Amino acid sequence: MLRSAHVASLALVLLAACSSSDPPTPSDGGTSGAVTPTNAAWCAEPAPAGCGAVAVCGVCVPKPQNDLKRTSDAKEYTGTGAVDVSCFSSTPTPAGTSKNVKMKGWVKIFANGPDSKNVKVEIFEEERDATGKPTGKLGKLVGAGNSVDTAPACADPPVHPCTLKETRTKGGTTSERLLYPFEIAAVPTEVPLIARTTGTTDEAGWFPLYDYNVVARNDKLNPAGEFEFNVRALGNDDYASILKAAYNQPPQGGESAIAGEVHDCGDVRLSAATVGVAPTAGSTKPRYPLFYLSEVEDGPLPDSARTSTGKLGLYAIGGAKPGVYSVSSAGKIGADFVTLGSYKVQTFADSVTVYTFRGIRPWQVATK
Repeated sequence: MLRSAHVASLALVLLAACSSSDPPTPSDGGTSGAVTPTNAAWCAEPAPAGCGAVAVCGVCVPKPQNDLKRTSDAKEYTGTGAVDVSCFSSTPTPAGTSKNVKMKGWVKIFANGPDSKNVKVEIFEEERDATGKPTGKLGKLVGAGNSVDTAPACADPPVHPCTLKETRTKGGTTSERLLYPFEIAAVPTEVPLIARTTGTTDEAGWFPLYDYNVVARNDKLNPAGEFEFNVRALGNDDYASILKAAYNQPPQGGESAIAGEVHDCGDVRLSAATVGVAPTAGSTKPRYPLFYLSEVEDGPLPDSARTSTGKLGLYAIGGAKPGVYSVSSAGKIGADFVTLGSYKVQTFADSVTVYTFRGIRPWQVATK
């Protein structure tokens, strides 16, 4: 069974086309000095100057008010029991030996886009510094493929090209569209990857989307030794209407958005988590504030009353200039504040960058 794309995330703002209210400005969490999470020893970056909330890897994150809670009643990424933050207290499973494997999956659609054909899928390695840690920047291209009618026929029923029907209900109306597959001959395992989706032509209508935190682990390949992963595509019209709805004005040319979900170490969505975004040296602070989305799974909207994630774990921020940004998350468990991860991502003009928190990766910590 194909592994589903790791977020409904940008569908977030993407589906915000009905909201005209301004998103909230997160609370600064007080002015009594920065709190360092109890499980942040893996990250040595100091607290930013003037932070009166929770400092996670050099980012000031709003102080969570309620205990973290796992999501048990959504379509995917659910679980029960205690929130899992165990991966921050121990060294992650080391990266294995990298090898090239076939990558395949479906191109899924954000929001109101058409059938997902004519999408160009490109896989890049993340750039890494001399110590092996990702810099957040786009690295070399390692493979590419298109969602066109070149895939083998489905076995049942036998049709060509192979497609997957998707049903979506909005406003009481149910619609159906086709999802097309893609294949890439060879991508490397055990390294940080970025999936970029665009149109095969300018007329195809797909907006550039950069999806971070894609990793093909050797022990997660399918029985045929292939990496199964579903990418996402975003329609041009959806990006413009969503940003206009979220901030009550159209997006400016040359800017971008950052969006994603917050999951725990067990890949379960979390509610009551907070997120902070900060520019790195040479980058510019986004013009707009970060906001969280509602809990309506088929159509999450910006929620002006929300100061932390809902059960879908969704967050977003617009108005970012091209550059590298640190994205960090924090939560509260009883009397303790905990980190839920931090990562550097790159934004590009007229595009969307997606990052979903899933604990930490082996290349983010020193080998013990």
